[in-house]
Amino acid sequence: MPKFLDEDSFGFFPRMISRMFAARFIQSREEDHIQNIRNSLNEKRIGIYIHFPFCRSFCLYCPYFREIWNEKAFKKYTEALLEEVRLVGDLLEDENLEVVDIHVGGGSPSIPNPEFYSKLIEELESNFAIKVGLGIEACPEDLVNEDKVFKLAEAGISEISIGGQSFHDSHLRALGRRHSPEDIRKALENCEAVGFKLINLDLMCAIPGVPAEKQLKNWRMDIEEAIELGPDEITVYPTLIAPHCIGYKLLKNGKVKQPVEIWESSLLLARERLEDSGYKAVRIYSWSRRGEYATVNLEMIGPLISFGAGAFGFTGGYEWINVHSIEEYIRKLKENKLPVTVSRIVSKTERGVRFLVDQLFTAGRFSTTMLEENLNISFKDLPKGLRFGLTMMRIMGWIRKEKNVLKLTDKGFIPAHKFCWTFVLKVPCKLVDILTKNVWPSEVNIP
Repeated sequence: MPKFLDEDSFGFFPRMISRMFAARFIQSREEDHIQNIRNSLNEKRIGIYIHFPFCRSFCLYCPYFREIWNEKAFKKYTEALLEEVRLVGDLLEDENLEVVDIHVGGGSPSIPNPEFYSKLIEELESNFAIKVGLGIEACPEDLVNEDKVFKLAEAGISEISIGGQSFHDSHLRALGRRHSPEDIRKALENCEAVGFKLINLDLMCAIPGVPAEKQLKNWRMDIEEAIELGPDEITVYPTLIAPHCIGYKLLKNGKVKQPVEIWESSLLLARERLEDSGYKAVRIYSWSRRGEYATVNLEMIGPLISFGAGAFGFTGGYEWINVHSIEEYIRKLKENKLPVTVSRIVSKTERGVRFLVDQLFTAGRFSTTMLEENLNISFKDLPKGLRFGLTMMRIMGWIRKEKNVLKLTDKGFIPAHKFCWTFVLKVPCKLVDILTKNVWPSEVNIP
């Protein structure tokens, strides 16, 4: 059994991911970047992702790009972000695009005054045909002020995802979180009073530094309280350990232990209780009573246009990453240049693989008809190794086939999680690590 849940912890899945998602990114020239976006953006319905790279403090196991909140830097960042929206809006003006999903991740997007979102949404609406509200990730402490929550809704935010993680103070302290259990309850109360279109609550298991027996008992209580409070959607996941997170050395040196033996049983318990309570699975890690929170799954299958320092974008045939430095991001946009650092062309076959992985291993259902209709790719065009792997998964009982549909089985629930979390650690988390250390590399190879 692994000591902690890092990128090599999930059996044979690390080898599979390393082979399936090996990629080479190269430094981008702006003229090539612009041409590649235009040439590869073949679909009119798109998502938008905006990265908010500020936090008031750093959580011990956060693997994402962020810097400490600074009001002066934030004002400059806002100007740069709006400028990037304008530049890309001009670039895509004649494409007749329809924005069907907008998500702001971080970082802690709930920190700024709601006026920031009024300006951002106004700029987005000036440059794109917006058909949907905006969703943000939020820290509970930022939502305890009822007036601020109402102003966020007035600014145009319609969906909100609250990073609660646990209703036990000792668990929150072990994660390095600033908020209290009462902050989570108050945040949910305020969001419910406002009437957001959808409210999601995140919960985290297998937290380092909390003994297994205590954590299993408290996990059950966390799930029960979440159900009682009744957010529209509840998302659960284990604590993943990336080499560049603050707490990595604590685990590596044995100063803190992660109860890895409980993550599978914790997720199975969550699934059982949530489904018994009327929640329906929308992803293998999310259950909802209505709809699905604005997610970044379009990062996997596209098309997703990205804005902000550290943001990932993907048209479907072309993938790029913005510079992982607030200072460099601002500098580039002051020069009226797009802040892309590295990019790559993505083949039609690879996009088909990504589509299958997203649909089967996170949504739990993959249709070959959808593959052909959405991407004009035949199932037979997918790599032989992948098709052989799917056959083996059918033999092991992880998936079953019904005519032209592959479905994840109950037995495949945990393997699907292993696949999903291995991908997260080996691909996006590894890219963040590399690009934070070297913000303008000539080349990046992953995993």
